[in-house]
Amino acid sequence: MKFKKLNTLIIAFVVFVAGTMNTSANVKSDFVFVIDATGSMGGEINAVKNGFSGFVNGLDTNNIDARFSVVLFGGPAELVLDFTSDTTAVLNAFNSISVSGGVSGFQNNHNINPEAGLEAIRLTLGAGEGGTKLVTNNLNGSDPGADGYLDYRSNARKNLIFVTDEDSDRPYYVANRESGQTGNEPPIPTDGNTWQTEIDNTAQVVIDNDAFVNMLINRNDTPAIYQYGDWVADVSDADFLNYDADATLTNLQASSATDDSLQAQVLASGLIARTFNINSVNDQDFIDNFYAAKIEETIENPVETPEPSALILLGSGLLFLAGRRRRLK
Repeated sequence: MKFKKLNTLIIAFVVFVAGTMNTSANVKSDFVFVIDATGSMGGEINAVKNGFSGFVNGLDTNNIDARFSVVLFGGPAELVLDFTSDTTAVLNAFNSISVSGGVSGFQNNHNINPEAGLEAIRLTLGAGEGGTKLVTNNLNGSDPGADGYLDYRSNARKNLIFVTDEDSDRPYYVANRESGQTGNEPPIPTDGNTWQTEIDNTAQVVIDNDAFVNMLINRNDTPAIYQYGDWVADVSDADFLNYDADATLTNLQASSATDDSLQAQVLASGLIARTFNINSVNDQDFIDNFYAAKIEETIENPVETPEPSALILLGSGLLFLAGRRRRLK
């Protein structure tokens, strides 16, 4: 009798999995916009917002199960929108961002130094030192992220869309600073000093989280290319599609300015890191192409989950073993 019950359960399992083989599972991705909200960023934030609706349409067309959140930095990094699939809420968040002061019930004042972008990336991925985490005083206390840590889905790709027009200053929190980071501004070059240690630590956090990062940066603020990478090194079609990560890494490693950058280290691990020219974001074609490239990247690099065929084999194996055990009895 026990074997009949076991066989019934196994058969039900196999039938269930077989049924799922006829439905294509959504690619899942958790996108976090990590945005410099200091005074010079108003136009850039507006441009990123203007391309968002097209981005969402492309995600829907390609059956991507997406959630979005927004982190602001300039002073202590703050989570102003927890993960949501409500795109209207995301647009409302973009419309609410102020680069000239706080907004009651939405954000603190981020028009202050330091513009610590590398620290913001680490905090966004839950890797602050000494208990440091994202500020959440404007979030609803019932939001999962109200504890200062974003709640990523285990079966979704972590995708950071990072937006700044400056290099990365010394971290806001003392616990996140390296011993030699005594001034606010990074030196040129960053190689061979504790500022490089911060870059290395940030890269390792991204790698440990199996995350992708796309960075809109200003290469004319020279320390930025040492820290983040350089879009001049990126190899793709003119519309940003068909990104060649290997060729890009070769270009980055050929320059002493970018060989140890965040982008180079993440690419060397086999993950995706890209940089783009933030000074071009007000060109609608540019921002549309940026988002289209993000969609292509997401489709081509889903988080791996067990294949239905593997589960079918497992179920078949269980059936075989159950039958064999019954015959031996």
